[in-house]
Amino acid sequence: MISWVIVVLLSWSDGPARVSDDPFDFLVTMRRTSSDRTLEGDELLEIGDLHDVQNHLQEALPYYQRALAAYRAKKNRRGEAAALVRIGSVQERRGNEEEALAAFEAAVPIWAAVGEVGPHAHALLKLGGTLEALGRTSEAQEAYQRARALFQRSHDRKGYVEGLIRLGSLWTAQGRTAEALPILQTALKDAQDRRDQAQQMAAMIVTGDARVRAGEPGVARTLYEQGLQLAEAQRDVRAEANLRVRLARLHLAESQYADGLMMAQRALALYQSLRDRAREADTLSLMGNLYLAEGNATLAAEHHERALTLYRALRDPMREAGSLANLAAAYQTQGSLEEAQETQQKVIFLLQSPVQ
Repeated sequence: MISWVIVVLLSWSDGPARVSDDPFDFLVTMRRTSSDRTLEGDELLEIGDLHDVQNHLQEALPYYQRALAAYRAKKNRRGEAAALVRIGSVQERRGNEEEALAAFEAAVPIWAAVGEVGPHAHALLKLGGTLEALGRTSEAQEAYQRARALFQRSHDRKGYVEGLIRLGSLWTAQGRTAEALPILQTALKDAQDRRDQAQQMAAMIVTGDARVRAGEPGVARTLYEQGLQLAEAQRDVRAEANLRVRLARLHLAESQYADGLMMAQRALALYQSLRDRAREADTLSLMGNLYLAEGNATLAAEHHERALTLYRALRDPMREAGSLANLAAAYQTQGSLEEAQETQQKVIFLLQSPVQ
């Protein structure tokens, strides 16, 4: 249907037919054909959303930025805050945490000032996620707690549970499992009561992580397996990959290498389909560890080399150093002592190099 509209629009134009590089330019053309005027903020936001839903982040961002300027020119505070959250979300997904943080920090007080409780709470969740990614965990915790209180005040159970999961995940990463587990259990029960399968999967993953931290791998395995069944039923590729990686790690810890490799291989294919290079590299590294534990140093080295290539492309020096250390262990197991020593020297050099 869209291609038909494009052809018709081109046939009405005075010049020769030209196929646009932008698949959503037809919306702009339609609006300008009907009225010779500047696009409004809502219209620009709509076009940006169409790009966003297709994961065309580079194309979405300029429309959101133009929408922001349009809202500011009209002193439309609600529109300004909405555009800022969208800009922050795109920057977050592009890995630009500092730019995302600036957008979310600008949006949060605007939502507070206009008294929009729901959008205010969601912006706080976004802010907390970015702060956590930047290692500012105490500020992230504060943002999550503020969001949770706002969701509770507005009787938004779904948002409230999301706040619980985020906070529980943060505390789990900090090793505070005694505090994390009660709120995660509350989150899981609420999601089950509402039959919200997406939140059930999220709660199962984080609760499983907390159980692993608490030294209860058997309970964690049950949660991961239940989550995996839901992910497969819902065809949620990312959740399936995340759960398979966790199960593969449990298999590694329990010396079940063949089962672990089957889980990791499937996760690797899923991350490749998602074009998630960071998770792809992590999974290759996990497979390298599984092969090394199994006694296959050749395949271990091969997978660690592939992971190393991706970490270098991603410019992640800490993971690159870890991958080099794994590779050195594989070389040593192979009996390639000179290569192992050279690789260990690279680890030392990388860790001593100043952060770029």
